[in-house]
This record gives sequence, structure tokens and C-alpha cells, in this order.
Amino acid sequence: MKAKLGEQIRFNKPHTIPLAKGGTAKIVPGDIARVMKKVDENTAEIMYLTGEAKGLSQKILLQVDTNIDADSIVKKIMSDLNK
Repeated sequence: MKAKLGEQIRFNKPHTIPLAKGGTAKIVPGDIARVMKKVDENTAEIMYLTGEAKGLSQKILLQVDTNIDADSIVKKIMSDLNK
């Protein structure tokens, strides 16, 4: 899978992620994360936006297109301004 910086990704399969403070967080189908940065050619850092892992970041196997998903970022900014 390939994604752009700032793009939101939706998970289709349930899984768990380990937490730095111990324990795990469950990721369920429908949970959303945003691609935050490219770590290397095959790794990206994401931040979970919904679900039990909301606000947590994780590095996953994901190819990142260095082009920015400007539409997604503008929508997020506009949403935050309207709150």
C-alpha cells in the first residue's frame, strides 16, 4: 500500500498494538489514522485519530509518497477553525 503525507487511512482488520507504558490497545475495523511522516522507503509513522489508540503513534510498513495530501490537511485545518 502507498499513501501520501497527511492522508487518512482506515483499518479493515482487527489487531492490537503494544503501548510504551505497557499493555496493548485494540485497533478495530473502521479505526482511522493519519500518515504523519516517512521514516524510510518502506516505513511510515502514523497517528491514530479514533478508537482505543486515539492520539498514539506507531511506525508501520507503508510506502509513503512524499507529495502532501493538501486536500486532507486543508479540511482538517478548516474543521479545527470552525470549532
